[in-house]
Amino acid sequence: MNARLKTWFFDISWSSVLRLSRSKGEQDLRTRSGSGIFGHLSDSKLGRKGSLTIVCIMNIIFGLMTSLSPNYWTYVLLRLLTGFSTGGVGVCAFVLATEPVGPTKRGIAGMSTFCFFSLGIALLSGIAYIFPSWRFLYIASSIPSIIFLVFMLPFISESPRWYLIQGQTDQAMKIMHKIAKSNGKHLPENVHIVLDNEAKSCGHKESVTASVIDVIKSPITRKRLFLLMVINFTSAVVYYGLNLNATNLQTNLYLNVLFNSIAEMPAYLLTAILIDRFGRNGLVESFA
Repeated sequence: MNARLKTWFFDISWSSVLRLSRSKGEQDLRTRSGSGIFGHLSDSKLGRKGSLTIVCIMNIIFGLMTSLSPNYWTYVLLRLLTGFSTGGVGVCAFVLATEPVGPTKRGIAGMSTFCFFSLGIALLSGIAYIFPSWRFLYIASSIPSIIFLVFMLPFISESPRWYLIQGQTDQAMKIMHKIAKSNGKHLPENVHIVLDNEAKSCGHKESVTASVIDVIKSPITRKRLFLLMVINFTSAVVYYGLNLNATNLQTNLYLNVLFNSIAEMPAYLLTAILIDRFGRNGLVESFA
């Protein structure tokens, strides 16, 4: 083993690797590409739970492989792949968590998922402090995905709305009965759920399929898509610019990451309280 490779394997700390990878223009790109692809797959063939299972497996594999990176460019490639799968985790988990929730509680349920995101980053600073070697850090940070995949995901039901869109109304009703039972309620056996445009008829329905092309064809959805992309991109530049620049501050790196993640939580709590009162459009106009 030559001296350069030895340095890569043993002498680089987590904070050094974190600083080396500060060219984070690809960070947003890789997560958004994963969000788009797995968002489409979760709407079509794989479903929310199926897509979430795949991206969790990818996260585990790429995270563990990253810990074995023999050189910097292999590390960069594996981080790109990890970011790709992480983007899918965010979309699939959010949709799966919020779709079964009623409209009156959906805002709070949706924003609570972001609180766990910030909590995860806060815990990461502590894990990184315990495991100063970045290789052990990637191994340790892969463990939560393993726990979730093995001990939690098997007990999570698929979204009833996805079954409904796929025309599998019987499966959708089974899940609705489970939800009602867990809430101490009972659904009559003669109750059926259908899509809004099928409310006048019952029975097994054809699978509803759509793509981004259908969104672009419609003037209204095309305009909304463009505006949301601009708003989301602008917000992401500010968000990642502040968070990822924490490593350049001349203070304790671990405390910087911890305080940055904690600082987000009041915003999520405030949004959860206000979203049902003012709606999503009102909050976007106020915060953007």
